[in-house]
Amino acid sequence: MKECCRKYLCEQLGNDMEVINVIYAEYVSSIDDKMAEADAAVAAGAWDTLDKVAHTIKGNALTAGDQQMADVAIALRGVAKQQDRGGVDRLVADMKALAAQL
Repeated sequence: MKECCRKYLCEQLGNDMEVINVIYAEYVSSIDDKMAEADAAVAAGAWDTLDKVAHTIKGNALTAGDQQMADVAIALRGVAKQQDRGGVDRLVADMKALAAQL
C-alpha cells in the first residue's frame, strides 16, 4: 500500500485496517479498469470519454489519498479537452507508472 494512501485512510478511518485494506483494494482495482478504458479511449481518439475516465480516476485517487495520481488525472483532463495527443500519451504513461507503484 502506498504510504500516502495508508496515512490518509488511517486519518479518515481511525486506523481500521480491515476497512482501509478493502478501500485500497477497490482503488487499485478501479485504477486497473480505468487505465484499460483510458487506453481504449486514446486509441479511438475519444476525447470526451478520456476526459470522463480521467475525472473518475481523479475522484477515486482523492478518495484513497493518492494526490499524485489525482494531479496526473487533472492534467490528463486538460490535455484531453485540448485534444493534445502528445500530452495525452505522456500523461497516460505517467499514470501507468504511478499505477505500477500501487
